[in-house]
Amino acid sequence: MMWFLLIWSLSCLGFTALACSMSKHQKQFFGAELTSFQTRSASWAGWSLLLFSLIPCLLKDHWSTAISYWVVVLTFSALSVGLVTSYLATRLKWFAIVMIIISLISAVFSFM
Repeated sequence: MMWFLLIWSLSCLGFTALACSMSKHQKQFFGAELTSFQTRSASWAGWSLLLFSLIPCLLKDHWSTAISYWVVVLTFSALSVGLVTSYLATRLKWFAIVMIIISLISAVFSFM
């Protein structure tokens, strides 16, 4: 269960960063567009976190089932971030903070 939370929280953080790299969402979250450097940084961070979320899957199980499980968790986390950006866009910062806390706690308990 803890490694599911780790994968889910890392994927949610990745999708949140990718959402922050889109100009429409930048206006929605920050009130203005970010600079091109900040946009590229958010995009790189998002893709890196999504790829990084694959590592716990590969460490936990056989690679064929791990990738299938990872895709399912990606779908669930994309749905979560989509709902937050649609209905709670003003609270995206708190969502990201909660995801960071969940990922840290679940990383500690997953690898104990």
